[in-house]
Amino acid sequence: MRPSGRGPHLSLPPFWDEEVRQTGPLILYSAFTGALTGLSVALLNLALRALAEGVGGLFGYLAPEPPGEGGLLQAFTGPGLWPLAFLLPPLYALTSYLGTGQGLAALLRRVREGTPAPWLTHPRAVLGGALQIALYSPMGREGPFGVLGLWLGLLLDRRFPRLGGGLAFAGLAAGLGTAFHAPVAGALLATEILYRSLLLEARALTPALIGALSGFAVYGAFFGYEPLLPFPVSLDVASLPAGLLLGVLAAALATLWTEGGKALSAWLKPLPFPLRHALLGLALALALLFLPEALGNGLGWVAVATTPLLAPWALLYLLLAKLLLLTLAVGVRAYGGPFTPALVLGGLLGALLSRLAGPFDLPAEALALAGGVAVLAGVARAPFASLALAAEWGGYASLPLALPAVFLAYALTPAHDPEEGLKEAPATPEGSPSETPPQSERPPRGPEAAAGPETPPG
Repeated sequence: MRPSGRGPHLSLPPFWDEEVRQTGPLILYSAFTGALTGLSVALLNLALRALAEGVGGLFGYLAPEPPGEGGLLQAFTGPGLWPLAFLLPPLYALTSYLGTGQGLAALLRRVREGTPAPWLTHPRAVLGGALQIALYSPMGREGPFGVLGLWLGLLLDRRFPRLGGGLAFAGLAAGLGTAFHAPVAGALLATEILYRSLLLEARALTPALIGALSGFAVYGAFFGYEPLLPFPVSLDVASLPAGLLLGVLAAALATLWTEGGKALSAWLKPLPFPLRHALLGLALALALLFLPEALGNGLGWVAVATTPLLAPWALLYLLLAKLLLLTLAVGVRAYGGPFTPALVLGGLLGALLSRLAGPFDLPAEALALAGGVAVLAGVARAPFASLALAAEWGGYASLPLALPAVFLAYALTPAHDPEEGLKEAPATPEGSPSETPPQSERPPRGPEAAAGPETPPG
């Protein structure tokens, strides 16, 4: 007789047994990698805040924080002596030397190609990005946060090679998820920026989700768990036409930014790399004197734009100023991430459209959220992550507006040439790649390029 309470013995195939043995350690180490990244990013953000406050005290302007991290407090007195503003060009030239000229996109390319980065490349990229962000750069903090998580994941992948890779995904997703207070969107974004079209790799997505969730759990203990831009909205299917129109406008804005930056980059390429960064510093110095609202990443101003505090003409000026600064930042290859700028441009566009009558007679928060994730989908080539971000920041009731906007912007925004830059020599400060992640042919199944067949189409 069979002992009571026991079922028949189940014989598992050998490959299944091997997968089970590998899954347990992968889950545990992915959670550990995410938690370590969350703690490291929290400490980096504390240092970044302290540095930004010091810079604000020197130059007389402290940009408003997004509601999810400290509210909308800002301070502006202007520099005590106006020539102080022109310290920004030499400071940007100096920070160009601290970085390596290689941002998140270049480091991801190295991972895909199995080319180890030179020693100190990752910490230098984190340091250069953090310093420029503290100095009013319009680029996003997800650049240094993501590089820090990627670096920690790669180190742990090398320390535990029997896992077959995957911890780099956990670290990268934790860095991106903490940057946006959106772990699910961060996990999807970490996967989508590595894979072309709409293909997702389960081997990458599993550690990415685990790492992003555990990383945000630790990071949130320092900075809270609220959405970075809490825009709870309630919409119905009647907003679908507005979503379609918003998607077309978001695609036009994303194209104007990325193509303008690409053209400007080609035009400025003969200039030495530090001089290019000094040009961005000069533009920021002029903005500090005449339009300080354009400084910084701008997420706080997106929240302000959804209120009646900004007149429509002021909102239009702010959108144009951000677009010009971001085009210059892409043209000079400034350090930092491109995803927060995409959210800011789209958010300001949506807030501006909410002041119009007709099909855009919708809540400003809803249009700002949908516009932001639509531009993000076009720039990052990441529609799933964009929709997840809309759900995490605004709830699922935002999807009737966000879904058509996201997929239409994704379809209409020109994708970067998948082969662009892949045959070039490793980036140097004289020829550094854009921060916008290029999407090449599908890479191997994990960041460690473990042997195995590629994911079949589907």
